[in-house]
Amino acid sequence: MKKYHAYLPWEADYAAHPWHGYTRDICVDLPKDEPPVIYYDHWVVWGAYPAEQFMPCFLQVLEKDYTQMPDDRFVYVRKDRLAAAHQP
Repeated sequence: MKKYHAYLPWEADYAAHPWHGYTRDICVDLPKDEPPVIYYDHWVVWGAYPAEQFMPCFLQVLEKDYTQMPDDRFVYVRKDRLAAAHQP
């Protein structure tokens, strides 16, 4: 997931039409390699592009497989990692 330090609306368009064999589609890559922790800023790009509009697949993965940390709303930990941390 190293190539996803940021993902913006025009990148979703690029994902549908990649150039020179360089694929960058968070909807394909994230489910294949879910990181243990995601830092996600709920920023609406330029006040006009919410994540629901250009990367709903990302939000679906967050909801299904991650837990938002109560002390930091930007940090999401994969649920299986939380379960492992709470076992004796």
